[in-house]
Amino acid sequence: MSIEVLQDNLCINRLIERKKKEITLESSIIVPDIKPDIVKPIDLSGNICIYKKELINGKVKLDGTIDCNIIYLVDSADELVRGLNSNIDFSEFLEIDSDVSEADIDANMILKNMECEVLNGRKVNLKTTVEISVRLYSNDGINILKDINGVSGIQKLNEIVQLNSMIGKNTTKAVAKENIILSPEEKIVEILKKEVRIINKDFKISYNKILAKAEVSVKILYLNEDGKINFLEKVIPIMGFIDMENIQEENICDVKYCIKNILIKLNNADENSIYVEIEVEISCYSYETKDVELIQDVYTPFASINYKQKKVRAMVGLQNINDIYQIKEQISDVELSSNRIYNVSINTNLNNINISGNKAIYEGEAIVSILYENSEVSHIDKKEYNFPFNYEVNILEGMNEENLDILIDIDKYTISSQSDNIQINIDLNINTKMFKTVELNIIDNLEEGELENKEDYSIIVYYVKSGDTLWKIAKKYRSTVERIKQINNLEDEDKLMVNQQLFIPRYVEKVKAI
Repeated sequence: MSIEVLQDNLCINRLIERKKKEITLESSIIVPDIKPDIVKPIDLSGNICIYKKELINGKVKLDGTIDCNIIYLVDSADELVRGLNSNIDFSEFLEIDSDVSEADIDANMILKNMECEVLNGRKVNLKTTVEISVRLYSNDGINILKDINGVSGIQKLNEIVQLNSMIGKNTTKAVAKENIILSPEEKIVEILKKEVRIINKDFKISYNKILAKAEVSVKILYLNEDGKINFLEKVIPIMGFIDMENIQEENICDVKYCIKNILIKLNNADENSIYVEIEVEISCYSYETKDVELIQDVYTPFASINYKQKKVRAMVGLQNINDIYQIKEQISDVELSSNRIYNVSINTNLNNINISGNKAIYEGEAIVSILYENSEVSHIDKKEYNFPFNYEVNILEGMNEENLDILIDIDKYTISSQSDNIQINIDLNINTKMFKTVELNIIDNLEEGELENKEDYSIIVYYVKSGDTLWKIAKKYRSTVERIKQINNLEDEDKLMVNQQLFIPRYVEKVKAI
């Protein structure tokens, strides 16, 4: 009877490559004729939108735009400040080292810095520094050896590996729309600044679908016809159904939100309202954790079996950890506490990751920008404060920074005046996706060969050497682990001592060349 190989197909997930890069984007902005000359920029801000992610000729291509806002002092006796808005479009390529034509792209972009140079009263040069983080993942189906039939006396060395196998992946779109009506007494002149954040992210699994829901926080700073600065904040719920066949509640879901487009504009003067439309892409990758029995070695005392072995990298121990880290600080500043605060903006920097054993420590800072009323300078001014944070999370033993995918969002914040102090409380939502990368030994191209001669059954005396296992000894002398344990009264096959005497029942034969 000829050898019969039984195989299973398994979806193996692995991190192919990670890249991090800082880029600088520049744009020249002309002050519209209807606005006064610019004297000095006071506040710079921006929202990043990613339209498209694709892999082209060994490069990752990201297309998108930065929606930039400039609040500036004007050269006018009648007005104090005005605003400029401009979009900086980008089409950025990142070289990758891996030779792949297909991969799942996980991209994140953080606006690190903005600078504005006034070239003249009607023109400025805006420069933005953006950090791009890209991870490439593959999800490959491979055949693994499950069993062998047709040959007697098959001996298999098995290893149980707990793998994260992909169930599926899919995306959907959600749109947050709102027409914000302002008070009739307050006629709006222009929008000075826009901030858009995705908050309160959550999901539920039900009936081959994932219900992803979150809220879009829209904060708008605007100028009214009396020359006063006001702000409004609107929270708009979004929801999307993501189809995912065979999804179960115990499965791991990696749900991410990406802002694709921002439209915030004034409606006509008669309406005195602001139209908001935010397009969000919601993606989900779903995994199941399963114990897979991999055959690491195989032989039989009665035939010659040859095979090749290949190495395959895979993700194991996948976890998604969400945690809230609180920052509570006081700012001792009489100027701030005694004047009106127009706007508070918070960004974060992750400066360093220290790994020790099964702990990872994130060192970073929250950058708090406060726009406030200052009658001594120009009726509006800005101050910045940096508050360090130190967050610790338990990780898997043997992990490194490459195995950590970290996303830090501002969940919520409050600011209040207390005598001569400003109390600020910030909740950081820290999401850590972690996994380990292991190398799997996969048996491939298994073939059977005939034995020319089979001699009589015999027993030899063997003395254990350093590095020996019962499997190695049994395979070398065409015996079996169970027969060696039985004849030597061994209870634990892993407890061998150097120079220990063993009796090995074996077959002695000459193997025909294949």
